[in-house]
Amino acid sequence: MFRKQHLEVIDFKTFMAGTYRKPKRLIKTSVYSFLPSITVSSFLSPDVAGIYAVVLGVFALGMLSHCLEVYAASSGRESLAEAIETVTRLAFSIGGFSFIGWFLLSL
Repeated sequence: MFRKQHLEVIDFKTFMAGTYRKPKRLIKTSVYSFLPSITVSSFLSPDVAGIYAVVLGVFALGMLSHCLEVYAASSGRESLAEAIETVTRLAFSIGGFSFIGWFLLSL
């Protein structure tokens, strides 16, 4: 249950040099090497312009859908507003899950 502690005698020069310790095993790969560097130049590079266009397009489509739905509901066309809401909800759900599936299959 209880172990006796063994006293180990080491040379003073070895103690001062620090070579008596077992070397620690370090991971050579940095965590940051898995992530792309985020700088101003990489943020504004033409490589990611397509991603910005897709994000802005989805945002614009969502805002247009919302404005049309609010306008239809305020002008007394509840059935049209409900249809716009249903189509938008289905389109965003199908598009989102399709993107997730594409991303996972492309890894």
